[in-house]
Amino acid sequence: MNRKLNAYFDPETEFEAEVLKGEPLQQAFAGLQENLVNETLEDTETLALHAPVKQAANEAAGLAWTTSFPLLVFPTLFQEKVERARRQQDRAERIKAQTADLLEAVV
Repeated sequence: MNRKLNAYFDPETEFEAEVLKGEPLQQAFAGLQENLVNETLEDTETLALHAPVKQAANEAAGLAWTTSFPLLVFPTLFQEKVERARRQQDRAERIKAQTADLLEAVV
């Protein structure tokens, strides 16, 4: 679903945005990270994913801080890393199930 949208703004259109730097930026980032991690953990039924989700948040935070806009970049990086952790967990569970079947066949 890739569609090119042409945005048009009147010449008088202005945007105001507060630029965060230093301590306020760090506090906003920490709050964002905490909120996203908590929301993700609430939606995660598998306890084995809790540590990887927290690790994903730390990795995404480290990468986001290397950019000019960490508050914008972090949520997407975090989401991508959580999806990767979920895929790895699913693969590990499939391997364990296959291994259990093989062990039962041997015994």
